[in-house]
Amino acid sequence: MLRLLTNLASNPSLAFELGYMSLAANLLALVPPIFVMVVLNKYISYGVDATLITLTSGATISIICEYFFRRARYRSARVLSVGVDSEVDERVIKKLTEVKLGYLNQIHSSVFRSVLGSVDQIRQTYSPTNICAAYDAPFAIIFLIALYFISPLICYLTILIIIILGTVVLTQLLGLRALVKNINATNILKSQISSEVIKFAETVRVFDQGGYLSKKWLLSCKKIEALQSNNLDRQNRTQTLIRSISGILTVIVISVGAVLVVKEQLDVGAMIGANILAARALGPIIQILQQVEGWVAAEQAHKTLVDFDRLPVEKLVGTELTRYSGDLVFRDVAFNYPSSDISLIENLTFSLKPGNILCVFGGNGSGKSTLAKMIAGLIEPKVGSISIDGINLKQLSMNWWRKQIMYFPQEPDFFNGSIRENFLTYKADVTDDEIRKLFKSVGLSEFIDKTVGGLDQIINNSSVNLSLGIRRRIALARALMSDGEVVILDEPTVGIDALGVSKVYEIMNEISSKNKTMIVFSRDREILKGAQHFIDLGDAPNCIMRSIQVQ
Repeated sequence: MLRLLTNLASNPSLAFELGYMSLAANLLALVPPIFVMVVLNKYISYGVDATLITLTSGATISIICEYFFRRARYRSARVLSVGVDSEVDERVIKKLTEVKLGYLNQIHSSVFRSVLGSVDQIRQTYSPTNICAAYDAPFAIIFLIALYFISPLICYLTILIIIILGTVVLTQLLGLRALVKNINATNILKSQISSEVIKFAETVRVFDQGGYLSKKWLLSCKKIEALQSNNLDRQNRTQTLIRSISGILTVIVISVGAVLVVKEQLDVGAMIGANILAARALGPIIQILQQVEGWVAAEQAHKTLVDFDRLPVEKLVGTELTRYSGDLVFRDVAFNYPSSDISLIENLTFSLKPGNILCVFGGNGSGKSTLAKMIAGLIEPKVGSISIDGINLKQLSMNWWRKQIMYFPQEPDFFNGSIRENFLTYKADVTDDEIRKLFKSVGLSEFIDKTVGGLDQIINNSSVNLSLGIRRRIALARALMSDGEVVILDEPTVGIDALGVSKVYEIMNEISSKNKTMIVFSRDREILKGAQHFIDLGDAPNCIMRSIQVQ
């Protein structure tokens, strides 16, 4: 509710518009009970048809006007709701694309699904219908005032029932925060298990982990079932209570009204009208009380987004050089991931000039891919500095820097879409002819020609119909769209057939002839022969650059 009020405060003209239309709609809603009273007291008593026609026409017109006011209010509330949705959607996708990779990689995919679920919860809670219901609640006083003029006693009794209902319902929901939190946490655990079963299907089967994961899954299911059963029981209890108290209000109003009619302090028409007004006064309160559970869930969802917002983001705005020569310097660089106290890279120092070729090698886990990501600005060193033409990489705009590099990662990633779309996401103005030339340069012309879809062939990270070698060569073709001065090649010949390897050598020779700075992570002897400088990350903690000639 506080979030709704904040959004209304930021748009006072829309808030006033919603308030005006709510007032008009609720004033018009007084007409049906007044119509009932007048018909019972005037028409039935005197039987003048003209009076009935006039009253019926007037009531019908007011009902139609109320309909249009409520529809107009809904459209205005939709504008506010869409504003909330857009703000949350933009906030999430902006964070996902800008959070530092070192932190992002430590978060399980199920947590991101929880974040997206939080977005849906906020969208549902602040829907146009709920906003309209929130606006109707204060105007319940209109019906109470009208009821007071008919019978102060019935008015006071109605207010008492409303207070009792509100108190009881809110008491029922006191433990809801902890319940919602437990349900969300258990859902995340279930999501983690299902993701692992699907993602690591081969491992699960080969190492017979199905039994363990099934047991873990069933325990989570039982916990969720118990929590949801508790929640559903709470919801049913609340709904039943609301219906019961609504019925009790009707009984009280009619009973008290009947006594007043007998005492000639009220007529029958007024008694029935009072019953309608009391129900109208209680209706908006019931609607708002039914939203309390959604507010609690939305509050928990908002906390999830706040925690997500705390993740540090990359520095996308910063210094941009007019021209970058290709100079790259590492000084006493060390790195460890946020979840580990052990340094993966320590005391790394080297300097490269334009046209230099550095070959980096080392065993598994020595930090080769980590170093590649540091050069690309995807992760930052724990200590030490990386300089680009004498300027600390941390001070540069990452958007600018990544346009200065050609990056070929060891593990290629693709978006779910066509080959063409995957190239267009990197360079929006690339043409089909240019893409085909890139494929030719990596020896994939025949692949494109023989593929049924051609450039429209769908590719993604789960494209089992494409071999690793083909996928890596497609990724290399994509990398070649950049004309950056620093080239980062992570295991460029691994997983690629003989033809593909020969194309990689040709591409590297062409890049070298353009005097670009090249960092290659490889133990390929042909690549080692062409390099001037070498770093063996297996020599940690004394990682230094050596200049030797490979025979």
